[in-house]
Amino acid sequence: MSLPDGAEVDLGPLGRARVVRLLGQGGQGFVHEVVLGSGEALALKWYRPQSASAGQFHEMQRLVELGSPHPRFLWPIAMARVEGQPSFGYVMRLRDPRYLELSYLLADTDREGRPLSVSFDATIGICRQLASSFLRLHARGMCYRDISFGNVFFDPRTGDVLICDNDNVGVDDGTSRVLGTPLFMAPEVVRDLSLQTLPGTDTDRHSLAVLLFYTLFLGHPFEGARTGGGLRDEGWMLEHFGTEPVFCLHPDREDNRPSSVVQQYWDLYPRFLQDLFVQAFVAGAERPGRRVTEGQWIKAVDRLRDGMVRCRGCATTCFWDVAEPQRVCRACGRPLQPAYLLQVGRRTVAVNPLATLRTDHLASGVDESSVVGRVRAHPQAEGRWGLHNVSARPWEATYAEGQRVRLEPDRTMEIVDGVRVGVDGAVVTAVRTGAV
Repeated sequence: MSLPDGAEVDLGPLGRARVVRLLGQGGQGFVHEVVLGSGEALALKWYRPQSASAGQFHEMQRLVELGSPHPRFLWPIAMARVEGQPSFGYVMRLRDPRYLELSYLLADTDREGRPLSVSFDATIGICRQLASSFLRLHARGMCYRDISFGNVFFDPRTGDVLICDNDNVGVDDGTSRVLGTPLFMAPEVVRDLSLQTLPGTDTDRHSLAVLLFYTLFLGHPFEGARTGGGLRDEGWMLEHFGTEPVFCLHPDREDNRPSSVVQQYWDLYPRFLQDLFVQAFVAGAERPGRRVTEGQWIKAVDRLRDGMVRCRGCATTCFWDVAEPQRVCRACGRPLQPAYLLQVGRRTVAVNPLATLRTDHLASGVDESSVVGRVRAHPQAEGRWGLHNVSARPWEATYAEGQRVRLEPDRTMEIVDGVRVGVDGAVVTAVRTGAV
């Protein structure tokens, strides 16, 4: 049963806390808000007696000792006991109410039923933070085992992510007692009726790919015309998600084509992103070793953001790519190729009003990326562009003729062919494409 308001909880090294209110409950237990003597509020997950096994206590204690791989995980901070109670729990940071469960993205409404307005930039941010977070988790030899809508929350305005229910996490040693959530489980787990195939890093990568597909295309990768009929029972689940899963956008099969919404979003994105999802759900469906890694997803969504452009004809947000220079606007058909590109190492940024220069352009392995420069259109002269320094440091620009200019913070320089800008140890070079 849940703890009464006012109950005192022993948090070990954190001291004692008092139960303030019940926040919610689930199959395993209850979530309360508790307050420390210092006034700091935390969330307490208190297990039901049938879930409060010695094995569960040992696993949670191990997570507390290992520590969080990143603040995006609402990680167990300390174990919790109550005098006279046979059960136990753990405390974690409270989730800010601005974060919504990821399923709200598909519903396109908030908790009160009001329409959501999630930008493409925020959507890409969700994908990047998810991939980066699970990369950090896997790099520590751990796996999540139950990646799904219910465990991921996002800020609709910024795309910032929080990952909850981290008592699913375990060391990737093949001893999992968690199989996952239907529709997100890897095919090899679904089809093993003996329950001997257990989640690990490879199955996490399938679940992550499903979550990213939902986020970008608003549908499930294995649902389409082929799965539309029949009763959604265990047999349906076993066939379509275990023994015979068919990617709805399979390049060689047309018997499971998706809804019009999924198809429209598929056509919106460049070929390199499509190819990655084909790898994830065709080769990766049968061969776990072929699944797309977190690092591959990070590079892909960075490339996607670098090619995000605003159509010069109708202002629709679209995606251009250097490998597909002839891409046109999805709304009016106008060519999308920008007049200039910014090249930073192997990265190519399309110059347009949506373009930014970020810290992940300047150095590899950047997780918490921030904007250091913004592209600005000339207010009077169409076709002229500027790069605005929004960082705290000056930049040095060298023009093709050899002239050097110091660009102070909050100042703008014109983008012209061949100019090279030194930004925090990296060199940004402007290249004219010939497009008008």
